[in-house]
Amino acid sequence: MVCMDSELRRSLVILAVVTLVTAWFSVTFYFPDEHYQVLEFTSFKLGITPASSLPWEFGVRIRPWFQPGVYFLIARPLIAAGITDMFNITFILRLLTSLISLTALALFVRALLPTIESEDEKRAFVRYLPLFGFLPYLFVRTSSETFSAAFFALGLAVALERRTLSRMALAGLFCGLAFESRYQTGLLGFGLFAWLAVIAREKLKSLMAFLGGGVVALAIGALADHWGYGAWVFPPLGYVDVNLVQGVAANQFGREPVFAYLYLLPAHIFFGITLVLMAGMVAMWLRNPHHAVSWASFPFVLAHIAIGHKEARFLFPLAILAVSFPVLGFSPRLPRWRPMFTRIWNWRRSWAARAVTGISVLAMIYFALYPFGVRPHMPMARYLYRHDPGPVMSFEKPFASYPMFRRTGFIIGKLQDTAQLNALLDKGPVNLMMQTPVPPELPGTTATLLYSEFPLTRPGYSKMGADYITGYTAFAARHNFLKFLPLHWYTLYRVERSATIRP
Repeated sequence: MVCMDSELRRSLVILAVVTLVTAWFSVTFYFPDEHYQVLEFTSFKLGITPASSLPWEFGVRIRPWFQPGVYFLIARPLIAAGITDMFNITFILRLLTSLISLTALALFVRALLPTIESEDEKRAFVRYLPLFGFLPYLFVRTSSETFSAAFFALGLAVALERRTLSRMALAGLFCGLAFESRYQTGLLGFGLFAWLAVIAREKLKSLMAFLGGGVVALAIGALADHWGYGAWVFPPLGYVDVNLVQGVAANQFGREPVFAYLYLLPAHIFFGITLVLMAGMVAMWLRNPHHAVSWASFPFVLAHIAIGHKEARFLFPLAILAVSFPVLGFSPRLPRWRPMFTRIWNWRRSWAARAVTGISVLAMIYFALYPFGVRPHMPMARYLYRHDPGPVMSFEKPFASYPMFRRTGFIIGKLQDTAQLNALLDKGPVNLMMQTPVPPELPGTTATLLYSEFPLTRPGYSKMGADYITGYTAFAARHNFLKFLPLHWYTLYRVERSATIRP
């Protein structure tokens, strides 16, 4: 066990180092909800973002305030201490979120190890943790998916070990806080409670302690919601009504077939390891049906398959649990189909397994250093926030910035045609924003690069970025069922008349 503890510490240290680096560089968000539904809510209570700039969910009161409330309790003292740069504050929020996630992972792994019989399987489980390359990127997200994943993993870890009344109450509290972070994770808590009642055969008073902890979490959430909305409301009920009964999410963002997760989940650079985890999850349900992870994950996944609107991120609350899917599903010691899964388990040393893990690790390093997101425009917002170059013009849809990072008096306008730009150039230099890294082709003018989200623009490889956008756009058009979002690398140039044609 001492050796196992040493290997676990080594794996966690590796993950922690990569996660800290990722927290520093990952200034953007994976999906807009991570920013608008959480950080902007926090910014509103800090007195920075006006209510008119919040998303429509604020008006209909269907989003939880627990996570924004936690962030507020962190951000308010920082501002009072003189840290007023909101990008520095959001870095600290990412950092603390990642520490909560790492703690949840560590406790989950330690609690799960006794449920794994073979020392070989335990060792493989612990050693392979740093090879799940998506973990650092997800751990630093200020999203409800990440927050809820951490709290549920904490609840599951507590419930797997010594189940005293106080620990059962604590497990229920953590599961309840996961629900108050993202309502869909209530299905994870339901699955865990069912396992405790049916498989673990916990006594009634233990189950009541678990439910009591959940009630305390609901009370905390109710106080946070009252603080956020200024009235006593019950957002979970409104959320169900708006998104399931009225079908707003499906009507607005589209419906997908029941098998959509088979292609939505692997549609990214971690496709190899994702396919392994998907296969491991199904194998776990079939071969290890009495395990707590099986009972927790099955109703959660089944419900999301049944819902019309599907997105890969909806299953991100399983991120921490997912590291256990291969060992719980492919174990050669499980009775069902043992010969076949013995061969599958031995494949972990094959060239194909090395290729999958190699891609996963390389992608982890890439995401640790590059601020990737489906709308990766936070780097431009940071430049405008910290440098304030003056009024900005654009031929395309103007860069909207983000309310919490928008300087007072910041001006951005849309140009109708080159004649309007020429009229402005007659009066002096113009800050022109492009959606591609290439400089504007305007005869008689000189364009000086101020900033580009494409990292190779300044070394002179702007055309490489433009060509990539063209190829990406064509691929997305041919495979629109994957729902790729438009790719832009916003670039800011200072354009002025060439000296040779000055009047």
